[in-house]
Amino acid sequence: MCILVRTSAVMVLMVAALSNAAEGDPAAGKRKTVTCNACHGQSAFKSMPKLGGQSAAYLIAALRAYKEDRRAHATMRDVARALSDRDIADLAAHYAAVPKVVGESTATAPAGADRCAACHGADGAQPVAPEIALIAGQSAGYLDQTLKEYKSGVRPHAVMQEQVRELGDAQIAELVAWYAAQKGLSVK
Repeated sequence: MCILVRTSAVMVLMVAALSNAAEGDPAAGKRKTVTCNACHGQSAFKSMPKLGGQSAAYLIAALRAYKEDRRAHATMRDVARALSDRDIADLAAHYAAVPKVVGESTATAPAGADRCAACHGADGAQPVAPEIALIAGQSAGYLDQTLKEYKSGVRPHAVMQEQVRELGDAQIAELVAWYAAQKGLSVK
């Protein structure tokens, strides 16, 4: 009986330790953003994604995809490969803790926004799952580049490729402008 109790106690402690290890430390993450800030912290970089306010689950999935060559970007691949799992969790926790820009949606959503709303939420600020990107307030240049990469197949993602396949450049421009104008992400 004593061995069973001890074994159970050890198992509980191991699960708790693993659970805590999976959660990042926002303060440690902030200290690790020096490399990230060289690009992501600059509002002048129009095709650079904003990270402040994005969910930790999304950021972890994105960094792992870069690290494992499932997402193509030479610089991000090299940066992600240099990060430990702890670094990734800490960075994700930091960016997720950055307050989102809040406010009412602006203007009326353009035609085609309904196809985005199914996953990203009505105004792009309420994704249906934490692994899905928040797109409200995202940089217009980044949104434009990303949608065109999905459409051309350069950036593989079956759902996104299906959603943008029939969009023309004018429709993409309307969606990009509208989502970029919404309240959500911030440069941090």
